Amino acid sequence: MYKNLQVGLSLATAFLPSVALAQTFGQVVRLFNTFVGLMLVAAILTYCVGFVIWIVRLGTWPTYRTEGIKIMEWSVVILFVLVVILMVVQFFRDHPYAATYTVSAIILALIIWAVIVIMQQPEKKEEE
Repeated sequence: MYKNLQVGLSLATAFLPSVALAQTFGQVVRLFNTFVGLMLVAAILTYCVGFVIWIVRLGTWPTYRTEGIKIMEWSVVILFVLVVILMVVQFFRDHPYAATYTVSAIILALIIWAVIVIMQQPEKKEEE
């Protein structure tokens, strides 16, 4: 009886993701795009705050304007990283076969590297 229940539940989760409360790929992409959009807004607001700090502290001695410049630098870094992430996601969406090949090649290279590193470690001698 339990065997039939397990088979039924596994078939239901495979063919009906809403029954299993799983998210489909489209839902995950929408959630990711929402997250990236919020991060872009936060980075732009952070840049604006850094610019306001830089302007407000004009003429102070010793100059404390470097804090505003550091804030602006970090917000530009965040913007750059988010744009690169969006480009990678768009590449995966537009070219699924090439993306699959690229990811599998990277995983294979990592596995080969891990095997080489493990094989190069010296054997430990057991002390008696």
